Amino acid sequence: MVKTFLAILVFTAVFAGALSAQPVSVGLKFGVPLTDAVSVESPNPFDYTSSTGRWTLGPFVEIRLPAGFGLEVDGLYRSFDFRSSQYGVSVGEWDFPLLAKYRFWKGPVRPYIDGGLVFNHLSVNGVTELNHRSSFGIALGAGVDIHAAFLHISPEIRYEGFTLKNLESPLNALQSNRNQAIVMVGLSF
Repeated sequence: MVKTFLAILVFTAVFAGALSAQPVSVGLKFGVPLTDAVSVESPNPFDYTSSTGRWTLGPFVEIRLPAGFGLEVDGLYRSFDFRSSQYGVSVGEWDFPLLAKYRFWKGPVRPYIDGGLVFNHLSVNGVTELNHRSSFGIALGAGVDIHAAFLHISPEIRYEGFTLKNLESPLNALQSNRNQAIVMVGLSF
């Protein structure tokens, strides 16, 4: 999946070259998940517990198009753990949103909405709870782009809804949350 993200970034850079009159922003997003990556039924026969990492981080590229439109590609990473009575597992999750964006108004402060497809990929091996290593779904967000000198600061809230549960244990005692919410801030040049 990381190779896929790199291919998307290369394609975006080539596409950006073709649209050389359009600004291209490169930056970093960091944030906090508002939802846990997995949910645990309590009590459960396997003594599952879970812990979601309290951060999300990754690069992004945006091509700004005329009339307030833009295209954005992100590569966001977060980690989480789950434990059962037999073992503990650390999981890394990559999310790759491909978004269309629309900015309202002109000026240094511009509200925006974005939406598109999101793909995810889990880095975990050898656990019986692994149902699907990858999934896809939709991403919807809203935020504000604040242009301060050469820097764009973009706080955003985003929803991601996935079609498949990446993790699911017997009797559904532990399962992936298919609906995720994240508060993020993007910094770009």
